[in-house]
Amino acid sequence: MMIRIIAMLGCCLSAVLSAAQKKPSIILFIADDLNQQDVGCYGNKDVQTPNMDLLAAQGMRFTRAYAASPMCTPSRSAIFTGLYPFRNGCQMNHFTVRPGVPNLPDFLKSLGYRVVISGKIDVSPRDNFPFEVTGEEFGRYEPIENRIDRKKETVRMIREHFQSRPQQPICLIVAPWLPHVPWFPHKDFDPQKMKMPSYLADTKETRGALASYYQSIRAADKMLGEVLQAVDQAGQTNNTVLMLTADQGAQFPSAKWTVYDKGLRVPLVVRWPGHVPSGAVSDALVSLADLTPTFIDIGGGAPVDSLDGSSFKDVLVKNKKQHHAYIFAETSVEPHYWYNYTPARSVITADGWHYIKNYHPGERFITHIDKVERNEFYFDSWVEDARQNSHTKFLLNRYSYRPPEELFNVNRDREEFQNLADVPAFKDILKEKRALLKKELLKQGETDEMILEGPLPEFADKSYTIRQNKSASGLSFNKKLWNPDTLYIAAYLEGIDKGGVVCDYFNNFKLFAYAGKIGVLLADSSIWESASLPSGSGHLVLRLSAQGDLDIQFDHKMVLSRKLNKDLTKIKAGYVTCGKLQGKEAAGRLQSYQGKISDLRFIMNELSGNP
Repeated sequence: MMIRIIAMLGCCLSAVLSAAQKKPSIILFIADDLNQQDVGCYGNKDVQTPNMDLLAAQGMRFTRAYAASPMCTPSRSAIFTGLYPFRNGCQMNHFTVRPGVPNLPDFLKSLGYRVVISGKIDVSPRDNFPFEVTGEEFGRYEPIENRIDRKKETVRMIREHFQSRPQQPICLIVAPWLPHVPWFPHKDFDPQKMKMPSYLADTKETRGALASYYQSIRAADKMLGEVLQAVDQAGQTNNTVLMLTADQGAQFPSAKWTVYDKGLRVPLVVRWPGHVPSGAVSDALVSLADLTPTFIDIGGGAPVDSLDGSSFKDVLVKNKKQHHAYIFAETSVEPHYWYNYTPARSVITADGWHYIKNYHPGERFITHIDKVERNEFYFDSWVEDARQNSHTKFLLNRYSYRPPEELFNVNRDREEFQNLADVPAFKDILKEKRALLKKELLKQGETDEMILEGPLPEFADKSYTIRQNKSASGLSFNKKLWNPDTLYIAAYLEGIDKGGVVCDYFNNFKLFAYAGKIGVLLADSSIWESASLPSGSGHLVLRLSAQGDLDIQFDHKMVLSRKLNKDLTKIKAGYVTCGKLQGKEAAGRLQSYQGKISDLRFIMNELSGNP
């Protein structure tokens, strides 16, 4: 009897392993800030990308693949969750997704995959994305010499996985900081002999920047070649789906950070021998939010109806010609204090129309490009050239200022130079696409009022407010100005019997009102709290000095006084929140606030200013 049971278990185990073997491994190579048009197989004659071109010759090249956001963190969050930015919670660069959002590692691990990321991660909170991590050295921003994975950790991961776990499929994300700025100095390109893209001003400085960008693309291509070779040497070519894409377009004006074509349209190439025909080209409209659903489908999982993206596996293996009727993309730009908040929402349709709604058209569009590029600074040459060159002036104004609405026929105007929104002949198309965007925003649950407000502090003289269930990044503050010797936090609280976290102040401390008590939780986990309070509602005033003297008043009475003996007043990396923790859910004192927080204000040095 025991022998029969063992035999049956052996058969079951064999069946499980056999099923796992049938699932293909998946490798996704994500280039960083790469325009579709800047790859050889997409028609660029100057940059050399032999490995990307080889991949296209052996697989399928998509001509209409778009990012959901033209910035690193929101785009990658959409890639790994299958949800558009508002739905996953990451709309501004360097923000987190909402707590508990399911994502690629969750989905594929449940299907038996080992899920690994090598290099740049750039999604958070990290514990919400349970990737196995390798290549941490080349995943750092600097030094740029590490970006080529000098220790060959990615190649070693591929080799060791197929040697040690031949029965288990792997999903490996290869994510170098290439060709993200700072670009490598150009040595293989002559700036004067290159063809200038029409969306860039033709100045000496821009040519030098373009040559360095191309040099970094070449480095990315070489790294892709190492990945291809490692898969081939492991004998796994025929059972590996290998994809190339980019998170968004290049860091040039009217590309990255914008929802113009150059910001959103990215390369997408897929090789899967025996399933995807060689040298195929697809014009199907796809979003990078489709990648996670496609991986689930390839791995044998059931469709996840709650996702915004959908699998394009049938485009790959059944030669399906169409995918989406339209896709959505957005920008909420960066939280840096020297940016202006200039959000935009857009839809791109399968029939070739691109509609954009700009929510603060009176604000100048400002990014890193204007003043703080890390190298190859060229923007001043545009400003100078615009004084006498009408095309450069057009490009400069197009980058810096946006009308309320834009409508482009991308089939005829790939550069998106001709805004048709005010042309009477296209008023019906404008109305139709405007309604389509409104329908999509309603579906996602985002209103115009939400977009106009954005995730930024509301500043006043030496103070700022954060609305309940909102947060702001430390990047939104000029720390030379916001450097309090004494910090005040004031609000009106209701429902402190249930309550929860009132605010997290840049991980320095968390202020809570819970179970009828008010207190602070410090980074070292020490807790200081009041006695039980008779009133469930009242005015709160916290005073904290740079010397660590803490006083808290509630309902006009002193309820807590302590000497913390450390400076917790300064703004640092992280977030300041109102009524929640950023990207996390907790219980008890740190649960999301269950009552109402009105007018939470952070005040520097004195409660009332001088008129």
